[in-house]
Amino acid sequence: MLKGIDISHHNKYQFVDGTIKFSDHDFIMMKATEGRGFEDPMMETYVKALLPDQLYGFYHFARPDRNDPYEEAKNFCSVVGEYGYGAMLALDWEAQAVKCDINWAIEWLNEVEKKYGKKPMFYCSSYYTKKIGKVLENNNGLWVAHYTKADKPKVYTYPFYAMWQYTSSPYDKDYFNGNRNTWMKYVNC
Repeated sequence: MLKGIDISHHNKYQFVDGTIKFSDHDFIMMKATEGRGFEDPMMETYVKALLPDQLYGFYHFARPDRNDPYEEAKNFCSVVGEYGYGAMLALDWEAQAVKCDINWAIEWLNEVEKKYGKKPMFYCSSYYTKKIGKVLENNNGLWVAHYTKADKPKVYTYPFYAMWQYTSSPYDKDYFNGNRNTWMKYVNC
């Protein structure tokens, strides 16, 4: 099992003051975009701070209540650019998104797959996995949020999780359910 973190511009000060040290983690997931026009202002800084051979990925915070999935996929692919080919990719489905049609997520996932030739992961809460049978049918990996190290998350419709966000304190921390070789299978390198 690999240990990692997922970070965004919200973690800027923890990164600058040294609370977040990339050397303490096997992988780093970075927010790239949100909606159809937001670019995370810290993404490039985080990319440049990656250690040689460090595993990394990018995620997009979905806004299906406001936008078309194709516009949001285009924003994500444009911002991630060439970095995406060597990275784990994911769609963050929370907040208002959980009230929206899951078909929106399928459209986004498929558009990003067309660009990069690999299936992005789908991030959601453990409870919400009851509602994502279509994502499982689409064969996307699961990144699940369940904030307790004591109990592994229930994933209901999924046979297993690929990644588990187990805490948000003092910042989001994750386990990857596998080793480096397993990670690279998701990345398709």
